[in-house]
Amino acid sequence: MPTTTPAEDTAQHGCAQAGAGCTVVINLTRFGDLLQCQPLIEDLHRQGNRVHLVCLDNFSSALPLMRHVERAWPLPGARLMADMDRDWRSAAARLLEYARAIRAGAGPSCVINLTATLPARLLAGLVAGGTADLRGFALDAHGFGQNRGIWATFLNSATANRQSAPFNIVDMFRMVGACRHQHETGQQPRLRLADPPCEALAAADALLATAPADATGFVAMQLGASEERRQWPAQYFAAVGDSLWHKRKLCPVLLGSPAERPLAEAYAQRAQGPFVDAVGKTDLTQLAALLSCSRLLLTNDTGTMHLAAGLGVTCLAIFLATAQPCDTGPYLPGCCCLEPALPCHPCPFGRPCPNNLACVNHIRPQTVEALALGWLDTGRWDAAPLDTVGREARVWHTELDGQDFMTVRCLSPHATEDRSQWLAQQRIFWRQILDDLGSQGSVQPNAHSTASAEQSSTVQPQQAPLAAAAQSPAYSPQFTQRMFTTLDQAVQLFDILTQQGQLLGKTPKAGQLFLRNCERLQSVLDACPELRSLGAFWRELRQERGERLDDLLALTTHLATQLIDWRNKYANGTSFA
Repeated sequence: MPTTTPAEDTAQHGCAQAGAGCTVVINLTRFGDLLQCQPLIEDLHRQGNRVHLVCLDNFSSALPLMRHVERAWPLPGARLMADMDRDWRSAAARLLEYARAIRAGAGPSCVINLTATLPARLLAGLVAGGTADLRGFALDAHGFGQNRGIWATFLNSATANRQSAPFNIVDMFRMVGACRHQHETGQQPRLRLADPPCEALAAADALLATAPADATGFVAMQLGASEERRQWPAQYFAAVGDSLWHKRKLCPVLLGSPAERPLAEAYAQRAQGPFVDAVGKTDLTQLAALLSCSRLLLTNDTGTMHLAAGLGVTCLAIFLATAQPCDTGPYLPGCCCLEPALPCHPCPFGRPCPNNLACVNHIRPQTVEALALGWLDTGRWDAAPLDTVGREARVWHTELDGQDFMTVRCLSPHATEDRSQWLAQQRIFWRQILDDLGSQGSVQPNAHSTASAEQSSTVQPQQAPLAAAAQSPAYSPQFTQRMFTTLDQAVQLFDILTQQGQLLGKTPKAGQLFLRNCERLQSVLDACPELRSLGAFWRELRQERGERLDDLLALTTHLATQLIDWRNKYANGTSFA
């Protein structure tokens, strides 16, 4: 049966408004993802909601760090999976029992499911019970996956196409759950976790007491990552740790789980200076306490990084293989994120590396040391010699954009690279699409959108790329030509679909042609790496609205209008803002 945690016994009970509705948030993913839903919980709290949280039981020790959670419902995920292997009927019965307990204990008016797996979708429907507002990932009446809300559709499509998805996952969680395009509170979003409890701070003090007496402070180091190919070498950490000790008397503190003991041993073999070894010696609250005592965290892309961000600890994070800072970077302004300055980075998901993991060793310790020392001495990441640093790493600075979304700004000379420029422009384009679709719900055709679609052939495909190349020097001519060609093809196909859609129901052939051109458009978008998230988004929307012809036609017209605007601005070299 579900159990409560110390989180429900905090003073947060008193934060709930009298008569406020209860919202159940479901997040059945990893430790870092659990922490990353804290800003959503903050948004819900500000709106007057009482919040209950469903998470996996192996991460329940993190719950005392979560703010504004009235009650937690740890799910015995491992036990349910074991039951599923033995007898799926027994597992289903246990899940139903669990859902009934939540419904009885929470009485939710709203359920927000942030996990797209089948068990999570099933659980969300059972908890909602047909009466609560269900947002995020759900099932339809036939048991097929269904996305509730336009941002849920985008999140589902972006998850598998992260190379062309420009938003931090925290902001996507917020938009999926809060149903707000702008937060009228006027307060900036933040991943602010609770302070570690006193007993955790005492345990951290005991570990830090082993450091040399002349240490001036501590720099935390998270050696591991979820995959070996995403781990910066332990000997590189050791080289940076030795330098920080010899030059600033800052003592490294090694962090990690018991499974990461080999990394700590590899560090110890190469280190010349002192360090505190806390790998495998802390629970999550004690880990938080060690971070709170540190001036800086040097880390891979990990849950520890998100924990540090939630505690307000500045991060110097290294993103290797498939990891990239634009979507999973620390949700804290003022952090520094590094990527290898290689044309192949980031790696596509689900594919072996053709370059023998060259990215893992590409960023040398001297580069990381220069950035760390510059920030420690001046509080500025650009105090380091960025021209030199940029030979090995793309350097990104985390900050809030004009709409209070977390973004990254390139500090190194790579700001004018095609990919850097494209990420920035994509953000504007996607916000226009998603905010419009989200505010309208079911998009209705209008005279303006129809006229725009009819004008899709007025731009000459052979001439526009040259104009773009002349007026947008930040893009290479090759990138400009390729992107305009793809955008123009997509616009023309959207235009055809808009025209064919008006004939649907009047002749059987019109339906066949409409479906055929839908697939042609899908192939065009899927073939372009920078537009694959748009392709996946289009596929999801077609599946969602395929049975509602008027809604699908309105969507087609609306997307055609957006693509025309995007293509024309791209061709003319004008700002997307």
